[in-house]
Order: sequence, then structure tokens, then C-alpha cells
Amino acid sequence: MRANPPIVLNAGGRLPGLIAVDHAGRSIPPGLGDLGLAPAWQDSHYFCDLGVAELAQELAGLIDVPIVLCDVSRLVIDVNRWVDDPRSIPVALENTPITANAALSCAEREARQEAVFWPYHQVLGTIWERQMARHARPFFFALHSCTRVFEGVHRPWDGGTIWHDDDTLSRHLLRHLGTEEGLVLGDNQPYSGRNGVYTVDWHSYGTGLPACGFEVTNDLLETEPDRARWACRLAGALTAAIATGVAA
Repeated sequence: MRANPPIVLNAGGRLPGLIAVDHAGRSIPPGLGDLGLAPAWQDSHYFCDLGVAELAQELAGLIDVPIVLCDVSRLVIDVNRWVDDPRSIPVALENTPITANAALSCAEREARQEAVFWPYHQVLGTIWERQMARHARPFFFALHSCTRVFEGVHRPWDGGTIWHDDDTLSRHLLRHLGTEEGLVLGDNQPYSGRNGVYTVDWHSYGTGLPACGFEVTNDLLETEPDRARWACRLAGALTAAIATGVAA
């Protein structure tokens, strides 16, 4: 399997930060076909974080930090899970088998790691090391989207932070975004980072630097104006983090 390097926007970004987009893509490496799934699955939140790649493109024009996107579907391999996590390469969706993922040998699993997982994190790590060398206190921000209804449960949150090691960036984002009337935000909701999340933890845990993930509910990213609105919100909040000294 050939290496699938990530997409990098604003590669020479001058501001003190880095944005990771783990689940940006729907692409499947050659040789894996459609993973044995019906085409309709490609339009689902299982295949990728819906709307997040377009949101990242909008953000790239508003804040001059590097943005790294994994363009390969998380059903091939999830770059935001430890490689020994059973959910790293899922074998079923809602009781629908993913036939291309069933009964993989160790060599086949390692091939996906070498083609997708490690290239993504190597690029992230290289850029993050550069940002840490250039700046006193850069931020690490992982951007995601999630579905409004999951396993029959309605989620009230329009957006929410995910953090583990330190909540400095999370508190700033919630405070800044919370000034907008009607916006419902979650602190470690709808997903909690307290038990660890791979990308944020692998690159930032123990550094003392501001870091967190953020989920935007994908029904708020369905149109270009929706995505432009969220890009403005997030760019404003992250720029304010720099202006107020949360990041530097």
C-alpha cells in the first residue's frame, strides 16, 4: 500500500498554533475498493467528519496557522485512536460488516498504519516541533464534527471542547464563543477527553501548552454560509487566544 501523505494548508503559517483535522476525508487507498460497503455509507458521519474539510478550508483563509488534514476515511484506519485500540480499524457499522476490514493479518494492519497513520502524525509532529521552536506558547487545536443524533440520543450541543491534560484553551474557547446568544456549548461534551484522545495527547500531553479538540455538530455545517459562520467563530476565538496571551 502506498503512503498517503496528509494535506497541509498554510504550511508556513506565522501565528503560534497548529490545527489538526483527523477525519477530513472520504478517500480509500487503491486496492481496498469500497471496503465492502454500499455507496450510501460514504455520505455518513461514519466515513468522515461531515463538513469539516470545507470548514478547515474556510479557516485557512482567516487564521495564518498550519492546518493538517487526513484525507483518508477513518474506516480505513482512524488516526485519532491508538493503533492497538480495537476501534482503530472498525469491522462493522450498525451491525453492517465492513468486509475489507474483517480478519486482517498483522501485516495488513501494519500496512495501513505505515501508509496512513504514521505519515499523518509524522507531518503533524514535524510542524508542531517547528511551531514550538518558533513560539513561546503555541496552541494545538484538533477540529472535528459530530452528528446531532447518535444511537437514538439527541445531543443539544452545537459545539463542544475535548480536553485531558489542561483545560486552558477549552476555557478560553467556551468563554469567547459563549458570548453568542443561542449557541449551546459543551465542556468535554458530547465527547470527553479525560480518558485520553490520541492526536491531542500524543502531540501535546505534558508540554504545558494550550491544547484541546473541538466538535461542531454537523447539521450546522451543511451549507457554505453555515461553514463560513463557524470559520469566523473559531478563527475569532483562536486569534483572541493569541491576543490575550493564552497562546503566544
